[in-house]
Amino acid sequence: MQYKLLPTAKMKYIKFCSIVLMIASLTTIGSNETIPCFSDTIPTANKPDNQTLIYTTDKSSYTQIKNDFPGDKPLSESDLKAIFPDANFRDVITRNFKNQEITLDKIANLSGEFYATGENIESIEGISYLKGIEDFVFWNNNIKAIPAEILRLKNIKSINLANNYITDNSIINKLIDKKVDVNCDLNFIKNKSNQYKLSSYYKNLTLNRGEELSINKLLYKDIKSYNNYWEPTKEISKNIKYMVSIDDSKIITLEENFKLKAASKGNCRVKISLDDNFYQNSTVTINIKVKD
Repeated sequence: MQYKLLPTAKMKYIKFCSIVLMIASLTTIGSNETIPCFSDTIPTANKPDNQTLIYTTDKSSYTQIKNDFPGDKPLSESDLKAIFPDANFRDVITRNFKNQEITLDKIANLSGEFYATGENIESIEGISYLKGIEDFVFWNNNIKAIPAEILRLKNIKSINLANNYITDNSIINKLIDKKVDVNCDLNFIKNKSNQYKLSSYYKNLTLNRGEELSINKLLYKDIKSYNNYWEPTKEISKNIKYMVSIDDSKIITLEENFKLKAASKGNCRVKISLDDNFYQNSTVTINIKVKD
């Protein structure tokens, strides 16, 4: 015998199924699984190229992850840019494959030392693809942060990050915990032992009232104790945010873009540091006289 649902019964059946599906959905969201972010939550047009947006169950923040590229697939220029956004870092990597197709498998098979000294690298994003490298040398670049992905490297034994612009040492400490030999001297880490010596071209300076002078033109990195073959530079990045203490702001004022302005006649002492702790090695004091 066959039964047919009346229209009213059909509606009740559909509602019942909808409730079951809703409960199942809520149960999934309450688990520890990662829930895909659908396009109606974040428009597809806002997604970065070659990336998938996902969110964790707490929904507190979005995480960007790169789509996986097949290991044996030849990488196009746009693929390489997506994996290694920094042009100079990317260039050092691609030098190993002159007149060759580049794949992730080939990149992963690079071994030994990765030497990238004085290459003006600002970001080492994508370093986790260099799975076979044991020793990294990034001395004398413009690296500002160490990406957490570096912790996925199983073969890394040492990394030289000296003379860069790193301010946070949380990832560095985790590398050290993994028994990686890390050199992070001459940086901006809030630690007395990691900051290089800051020096000034002047101990005493005379300015005319109304005159302005950029702090960057007064200072340099003191790296006399380092061998010249490392190609060190004394110049300080223009992006550095100094800590400045002025004992009489009526005489000297601090203007935009870290410029000192001679406001009125008199004598004033200015302390400039790389850190708000004003460590002795990374702090300079300049006596400034302002005249009419």
